[in-house]
Amino acid sequence: MTEVELRDFLAKQGLADNGSAFRKLKGGYLNSVWRVDTPDGCLVAKEFAKPMTGTLFPNLPEDEAEALRRLAGLDVAPDLVGFWPDASLLVYDYVEGDMWDGDMASVARLLLRKEAADPAGFRTVPLDPRDIIAEGDALFARCISPPDVIPPPQAKVPPPQRLSLIHTDIGVNLVGAGSGLRLIDWQCPATGDVCEDIYSFLSPAFQILGMRTPLTDAQVQDFWQAHGRPDLEERYNLLRPAYAWRFAGYCAWRSEVLEEAEICARYRRALGEELSYMGQKA
Repeated sequence: MTEVELRDFLAKQGLADNGSAFRKLKGGYLNSVWRVDTPDGCLVAKEFAKPMTGTLFPNLPEDEAEALRRLAGLDVAPDLVGFWPDASLLVYDYVEGDMWDGDMASVARLLLRKEAADPAGFRTVPLDPRDIIAEGDALFARCISPPDVIPPPQAKVPPPQRLSLIHTDIGVNLVGAGSGLRLIDWQCPATGDVCEDIYSFLSPAFQILGMRTPLTDAQVQDFWQAHGRPDLEERYNLLRPAYAWRFAGYCAWRSEVLEEAEICARYRRALGEELSYMGQKA
């Protein structure tokens, strides 16, 4: 959708006029995202690319809209303005503020607030280390030149006490600060284990793909201290190797299939970080 087409579409919905300013936003690897400044406020308009298959992060516009509805009032995500499936267009309130600045406690508190959302009805993701590792195996099997690595042992981990609405790709998709921190880009939500969300924030690979420096050990400990759930920390530590293996497989595969050299190099670095964590080399 061109700027002219988007302006016309939003005008018909009463969300923009001739005085509205449109600016295409950078970031993300897939969808087209615009900032729209109107006399009544600032909006984000996201036009979705075609659905993806065979990836850990499917592009699901209906699910993003539903996730934003479920999260309304929890101070977790942007407020939904409207969703038009036929146009593959989602509009939500713009979150004022800079990208997340390193405040670990604010992320821990946001994830605790998120637990109040109803997780029912979204796609499901594996909970058991065996199944998570199997997803990693399948991703490595797609590679033309996979690294010479072996999967981690399959730890015995009981199912979570409750399922959660999880984002699955937190990384650096965080805007604002303190109680105003918000988690954006909900196009691949799932019903799953909150530990998967914690991994997608704490993992060095996710930080690297977001063009940030991996978190330090001290920052990770600050997160857990603020989170105040030692039971989840223990569970996370048991699941961490399986998540690392799966995401390493994803990074290895993506580094081969993407065309842009800079992004491929970023995926290779992310792969190296996860293999290093597991005591292996790329």
